[in-house]
Amino acid sequence: MKPVILNSQLNKNNLWSGCILASVAHAIMVAHYPELSYEHSWDGDNYSVVDGSGGRGTITFKGNYFVGAFRNDNFTRTDIPTAIDFFTGAPKDVFELAKNETLEYLLEEDEDGTTSPSITTAFWGDNDTIASIDNIVRIVQCGGYLLERQFMESDSAIESWRDYYEMTTEQVDLLRSIYDRKINNPDVSITLTKNEIEKIGSDSPEGLSESITSFEEIGINWT
Repeated sequence: MKPVILNSQLNKNNLWSGCILASVAHAIMVAHYPELSYEHSWDGDNYSVVDGSGGRGTITFKGNYFVGAFRNDNFTRTDIPTAIDFFTGAPKDVFELAKNETLEYLLEEDEDGTTSPSITTAFWGDNDTIASIDNIVRIVQCGGYLLERQFMESDSAIESWRDYYEMTTEQVDLLRSIYDRKINNPDVSITLTKNEIEKIGSDSPEGLSESITSFEEIGINWT
């Protein structure tokens, strides 16, 4: 089975930017909804997204490539034998990245007690393209729907996150400000001011603790 180019407009930088936007929105609003702390997280170069209805996935951004793998527990795949087979035809670096990092976040124990990666779709790409052995419809069905907003253009995504979290205008302005700084200087440490922290608008100890953790995962600290 040969991989196909899905869309030349979707690339590593666009997807990374969308995942950062999602993570900043999450970090702000988890202060109000700490029960949603599981939805977005980062571990180094690995971004994980989970919903409450059986969908989960991880994208690894490393070097020139990104690798995404997803599982939808409501969808069964019998046509692909193992998780690593979803990367048939991928460059060697992608294959190694999938095996050593991405798939490690999608382990599942079978009836025999054996733990192995379990996914229902995957894709990979570089700074120019995104490819998969699945077509875009199958990717969405099998877990890619979790990236609906992450694949949007930033202004549209911000409006969608506003609706999802019922964000105030002040919170949206904060989201734009932090996102712009992070995207323009991805390797520079960012520290939120007292005024910015106040704009989050929460006094919940649990929520604020989750917010601090979520911001720290993307290299953003509180004063």
